[in-house]
Amino acid sequence: MVSNLIYDVGMHSGEDTAYYLDKGYNVVAIDADPDLIAAARIRFAKDVEEARLTIVEAAVAKEEGVATFWICDEVKVLNSFDREQASKLGNPCRPIEVKTLPMRNLFQRHGVPYYLKVDIEGYDHVAVADIDISDRPKYVSMEVTSADDFFLLKEKGYTKFKCIQQGVFTQKLVETVSIRRAFSRFVRPFKSSPAINSLRNTLAKFRKPPASPTTSTGWSFSVCSTGPFGEDTPGEWQSMEEALHAWLDHHYKDVLGYKTWFDIHATVD
Repeated sequence: MVSNLIYDVGMHSGEDTAYYLDKGYNVVAIDADPDLIAAARIRFAKDVEEARLTIVEAAVAKEEGVATFWICDEVKVLNSFDREQASKLGNPCRPIEVKTLPMRNLFQRHGVPYYLKVDIEGYDHVAVADIDISDRPKYVSMEVTSADDFFLLKEKGYTKFKCIQQGVFTQKLVETVSIRRAFSRFVRPFKSSPAINSLRNTLAKFRKPPASPTTSTGWSFSVCSTGPFGEDTPGEWQSMEEALHAWLDHHYKDVLGYKTWFDIHATVD
């Protein structure tokens, strides 16, 4: 593990990369969108020249090669291998062919980072699955898509967890609800319909997003940033079961408007 290295997997506009560089870390920033890559090369030209930043134009996947990737020009954070994900707010998306690289190849080429940030719209688990349990980052974060993500991190040897609500960067804790009730929410089929989904997506377009919060780090993060990492994340570290319980408790609460989304942060003892 390289103690001064961070990976920004899903660089997007580079807001997280800028934060990591400001904190004095070297960064490997990875994105598949050629427009975002071009903008980053201009924005971070000095950091690239000083060898503090390496920009990789590729999508993280299971195997090295070429694959179809969907670009949502209106909302770039929705870019994904999944066409439905890229167009989920009703915006058009277009296919491009992109280079794909497994996480293990990137680790071999650039080193195992101190912190691995992953935010690649439904495919975070592909990157995390490539972590070598005998040589893993000290800290890792990924966007939660299912309960399996918690178990995956535990299988990789991570022992301490936080469930962080994105957009406001606060830790979610278990409210006064039983474990049985929380798990029943998870297994109960989510009641939905095309009409409800259409209404949810329409409202999401017009609802004003929350203001960019300033955290205890003093950095003002944009709503789509991953936010603080490691020991700068709020709250106390929990067991995997406690963090999972918190996510299950909150997962199905927002039916209309912006759907709350969460990142798991994990570390080792």
